[in-house]
Amino acid sequence: MLMNTKLLFFAFFLFSAPLIAQQQETLFNNARVTGGFGGPIFSLSNTDGQTGFGAGGGGGVVFNQFYAGLFGMGETFGPIYTDNKHLALGYGGLWLGYTVPTHKLVHLSASLKIGGGATGVTDFHDDWDFDDHNDWPDAVFVAVPEAGLELNVARWFRISGTVGYRWVEGFEGWSTYGKNDLNAPIYSLTLRFGGFGSRRVNVQEAPVR
Repeated sequence: MLMNTKLLFFAFFLFSAPLIAQQQETLFNNARVTGGFGGPIFSLSNTDGQTGFGAGGGGGVVFNQFYAGLFGMGETFGPIYTDNKHLALGYGGLWLGYTVPTHKLVHLSASLKIGGGATGVTDFHDDWDFDDHNDWPDAVFVAVPEAGLELNVARWFRISGTVGYRWVEGFEGWSTYGKNDLNAPIYSLTLRFGGFGSRRVNVQEAPVR
C-alpha cells in the first residue's frame, strides 16, 4: 500500500510539474535579444532663467521593442555673471526604453533615465572648483522620464527627439539657484547606432475557404 502511494505521488508530480512551470511567467519570459546600440545624447533646458546645455552618451541591449542599458550626462548652466562661474551637473545610471511600432519610419519612443551624480561649479578654464564652497559637491539622485518620436534613418542608425522632465533630489542650491531649480523640463536629441532587429514580422493570412 505504501509503495502504491509513493508511485501515485511520483506520477502526480511528473504530470503537474510542466503545469507549474507554465504558470511561472516573468517579465522577460518571451523577450529575446534582437540587437544592441550606443551613441551620443544632447540636451537643452532652462533653469532659473539660465540656459543649460548637456552632452553625454549611452548604450544598451535591445529586446524586441524594449531596450535596457547605461548612460552618462554632463550639463552646465549659467554663467553667473558676477564671477563668470557656471553651475554643473553630472549624473549617470540605468536607461530603460520602449519604441513602438519600431519597424515604422517614424514611431513613438519613451524612456526613463535614473541614476546618481553630483553638482559642482566650473569656469571652463580650470577643473571643477569646489574650494570656495565647504558643502560642495552635492551628491544627487536624478530621474528623467521622457517621450517623443524616433526616426529610422538606416537599419543601423536612429535619431530620436524627446521632451522630458529632469527631477533632481539632493541639490542644496548655489548662488541664485534654489534647491529645486534643477527640477525642470528637458529636451533631448539622441543618436543611436547599432542593430535593432526592426524587420517587421509578416502576419500569416487566414486560409481562403
